[in-house]
Amino acid sequence: MLENYCIEGGVPLRGEYRVRGAKNSALPVLAATVCRGGVYEIYDCPRIGDVFSMEEILISLGAKTRWEEDCIIVDSRGVSKSQVPESLMSEMRSSVFLMGSLLARCGEASIYRPGGCNIGKRPIDIHIDGLTQLGFEIEREEEKIWCKGLCRGGKITLAYPSVGATENLMMAALAGDGDTIIENCATEPEICDLQGFLRSAGFQVFGAGSDTVFIKGAGKKRDRNSIESMYFLLEDRIEAATYMMAVLATGGRAVFRNIRPEIMKEVLRCFERMGATIRNFENTIEIYTAAGLKSPGIIVTQPYPGFPTDCQPQMMSLCCFAKGLTTIREEIFESRFSHKNHLIKMGADIESCGKNAIIKGVKSLKGCRTQAQDLRGGAALVIAGLAAEGQTTVENIYHIQRGYEDLEKGLRSLGGFIETTKEERKKEKVQGQSAD
Repeated sequence: MLENYCIEGGVPLRGEYRVRGAKNSALPVLAATVCRGGVYEIYDCPRIGDVFSMEEILISLGAKTRWEEDCIIVDSRGVSKSQVPESLMSEMRSSVFLMGSLLARCGEASIYRPGGCNIGKRPIDIHIDGLTQLGFEIEREEEKIWCKGLCRGGKITLAYPSVGATENLMMAALAGDGDTIIENCATEPEICDLQGFLRSAGFQVFGAGSDTVFIKGAGKKRDRNSIESMYFLLEDRIEAATYMMAVLATGGRAVFRNIRPEIMKEVLRCFERMGATIRNFENTIEIYTAAGLKSPGIIVTQPYPGFPTDCQPQMMSLCCFAKGLTTIREEIFESRFSHKNHLIKMGADIESCGKNAIIKGVKSLKGCRTQAQDLRGGAALVIAGLAAEGQTTVENIYHIQRGYEDLEKGLRSLGGFIETTKEERKKEKVQGQSAD
């Protein structure tokens, strides 16, 4: 059976919502439990498809896991394998983090090229180049990659501030007897979260959040004693932004708790340019618009602290309801406008050329049958459906469930009319792979 969202649009969202722990923190942190054998309690961990996939990989390597409400407990003391099964690697891109953590733990790693959403080329060359700079030996055979050897550390420079490569190399550098300095790092808050977790596991990592990270090599010390650790994940700024855009698109008003405005400044600035009123205090944000939305002008996706690519599809949906012309330039991925055609089907006025999409605001969209083709694009269609006239069906919501826990429940708590329906799987193969 396939699950779809059935949405009745045109209802303003109102109320309160507590933001969950970040998907983009949970995955590298779960991978990092391998770096040192121990029992780790990770709190506010979202129950989403990608987390379940990572949990399955950890179990395949010899770890034990269990859940207690929003806490996943990982016992990694039994990890004895250094090869991630190909079938599990194909489920999500974030499985690539196991390369760094397995090198830190075992001194070798064998992986296959990871899967992920069909949003354009997503090479792992920066990961491989960084590992080579650290002194590891890399061998490739079609889709399989072997990595082994000794980490010599020293100073390395990334060709591009890749989030995944920064996090992977932070873990791999723990294998060295010497110290490592990584320059031109990504600066996302989730990297700071990984640093916080590694410190809780007894490692010495400094500088996350800046473009230079320092890692003190643990060498064989990492294997001497197991550890017990508790860690609370960072809040999910992408989930928060998605819900906020749904509120603004429907002309509603809501209060969001467990979210700090400082980690989503560029998104909030964009909302203010559109005419939204934003009030915040400590880890609470209230958002609404008294009048209609207006164009924010030009939006360019960039590495943090710029506008996040993971919010671009949802912003395209929101801009469909904003008066005037909006230009969105996608500088991170070259194929992240797949949701555009479904929005046009609903009545949106969008033209795209290369990296640019130009959106002309319309009075309304009309609900119809649509199909999620990736995680954030699927969330964009949900936003459009909530604000559209009539009924919208979003098919293939397994893409969305990979990154949002109980999205329909959260939207219903704000007054949205959305429910999950099931229908028989068609005989032909469903197109599209997983995720972000």
